[in-house]
Amino acid sequence: MKTKFSFRFLLMLFTIFMFIGCQDPSSHPPYEGPPKDHIISVAQAQEMYNAYSERRIPIIQEYEDSLLSDGSKFEPTRYAEYDLETIKQYIAFIEHEAKRANVSINTLRFYLSNYPNSTKFLNGDPVKYTRRNSIFVVPTTELGGENVGFSVEEINGNFSAVPINREISNPRENRGKTNANSTLQTNEAGFFMSNNAAAQGGGTTSLILNDGQLAPPPPTIDFGHNH
Repeated sequence: MKTKFSFRFLLMLFTIFMFIGCQDPSSHPPYEGPPKDHIISVAQAQEMYNAYSERRIPIIQEYEDSLLSDGSKFEPTRYAEYDLETIKQYIAFIEHEAKRANVSINTLRFYLSNYPNSTKFLNGDPVKYTRRNSIFVVPTTELGGENVGFSVEEINGNFSAVPINREISNPRENRGKTNANSTLQTNEAGFFMSNNAAAQGGGTTSLILNDGQLAPPPPTIDFGHNH
């Protein structure tokens, strides 16, 4: 009985060590110091923050205030933040999807954006921060000789990377329309229409990160006042 227990215990340990040993070492790159040429000083950050406060915030606030009839003041967004675990999970997610599609991620693009002046997006999803300035993050890869943002499409168990600005071809909607109108429809649809699985006839996974915590509120304290 004791021998059988010892054998099972050793087998369990062997399995655990084999699992640890087989993990991809590239998922934990060695520490090599700060990223070269990408770290700025606090003084530089403060100067850039102040320049945005002086050259952009008043313009945004004046325009948005002109659209409000109730006299309330619009608060321009100063930053968006994500907790570290969300960022780690996001990196793991897009690397997993890229591996399934047999492509490499080249860069992450941070797009400046605005939530619409509505309680819902066109697809019916709720708008988290109505009218607020925001950002969203798009991973890129090389497709057709260009570095483009991409999604991952699955058809019959096969995964492939597709550019997010790929034109959607729908014969019923496009019948009788000119090429110019079709192009205009694609441009107006933007990034998210290309991730419509029903329109594409397959399952498409978006890799775009959004909906972080926007500020203000709470007030910005790292670089002084919001404005």
